[in-house]
Amino acid sequence: MEPDGSHAFSRGDKATGKYLSQHAEKEADAARNLPLAAGPFAHALAIPAQAEGSALAHRLSQVPTGPKGPTLIVAVINAGVEASDEVTQSNQRSLAAIDAHFERIQSLAPHIHAHAHPSGQLIVINRSDSTPLPRKQGVGLARKIGCDFLLGAMESGRLTTPWIHCSDADTRLPADYFEQAVPHLGDKASALLYRFRHRPDPHQPSTHSMAQEYESSLRYYVLGLRSARSPHAFHSVGSALAIQAHSYAKVRGFPRKEAAEDFYILNKLAKLGTIQSLNGSPVEPSSRSSNRVPFGTGAAIQKRLSAPQDPLQVYHPRVFRYLQVWQAALTEQKTQPSPNQNLQSTVREKAHARSEVEPHRLLEALKASEMLPRAERALQGPASTIAQAIRDNLDSFRTLKLIHALRDSGLGQVPLAQALDLAPFIALPENAEALGAHKVCARLEELDYA
Repeated sequence: MEPDGSHAFSRGDKATGKYLSQHAEKEADAARNLPLAAGPFAHALAIPAQAEGSALAHRLSQVPTGPKGPTLIVAVINAGVEASDEVTQSNQRSLAAIDAHFERIQSLAPHIHAHAHPSGQLIVINRSDSTPLPRKQGVGLARKIGCDFLLGAMESGRLTTPWIHCSDADTRLPADYFEQAVPHLGDKASALLYRFRHRPDPHQPSTHSMAQEYESSLRYYVLGLRSARSPHAFHSVGSALAIQAHSYAKVRGFPRKEAAEDFYILNKLAKLGTIQSLNGSPVEPSSRSSNRVPFGTGAAIQKRLSAPQDPLQVYHPRVFRYLQVWQAALTEQKTQPSPNQNLQSTVREKAHARSEVEPHRLLEALKASEMLPRAERALQGPASTIAQAIRDNLDSFRTLKLIHALRDSGLGQVPLAQALDLAPFIALPENAEALGAHKVCARLEELDYA
């Protein structure tokens, strides 16, 4: 069934056209070679894959159907120029298994092939053999290649959805995955965030508790931001993301980074529209160890396996009290400005009212992170532009810089279990060590999605 035209992707958008002509990866051009008879597709999904072996074909076969029509799936099999023989050989096994599992329909370019898929059509982009990824560009570039291809398919009329879904090769998608995005087809969200929950890896059952511990650290951070009333209290999980296509073009796609590409693109997308959290079934990343990226779940598990005696460290809960004072001062200056009081004096006043917050420490951190001068400049502008100026200049990245400045000022880091016991915004029924990783993770998920 074809999507409602009022909710479909609108072609001819100026920013999208400019992005595709000036900033998109070359693979986007091949989307024009998709036969018109194969579409229009109603759902879109990009998946980077590296060293997944023959198991990748089975995982791709599990992509669910969508409620509006066939799905266009893009798998980007990738390796860097310095990849080991083990990685490139594993990628070759992935390509061979895909050819054996899915009928090849046609070639769109020498390294891009279209295959039949039960949910629609599968596009395989080979950036492993003759065209590996440049150094230091990794998963960010792989995501960009896949999403750029999908954007090209949208602009050429082969794809009607406004949402580009992003996930990972090791992530299990729920049956209602595409359905969850349908109610948001016509709203102002620039990105959708799926719920997520790590599942056990059958080949590494002992790593599940480590993945749950890392997941708990992610939720601890977001819950801390939420307690501070930060506007940036949302997750940055690349396997649980859908991006509005025109917004994707306006922020010039995924950054070509080895890691944190999800954080940086969401930081930009939050300036264009809302980051909408979904309420359906979660996506389920695997709990496997990995060295594909320098940090993230796989890297955190790898670190725990190599040094099990070293507990996972997180920001001290007091950091979020300081951030809460800052947000309160900023909000007061924005909504109830006083001619007799500037931002710094408001910060001092709010900090003095909280015994655990030292005004000098907070002000020094605000200066070190450039948060204070940026806020002062934003507040001096016309009343009609203040909200947008604050949103643009005091973003997720700048907030993280402030948190790092507070950490480095002496607040430091503590083991996750200690932080959970100390944090006033997390009420565990007993101490975290006694509860164990599984119960702690379940409790934090409950608080996160309450």
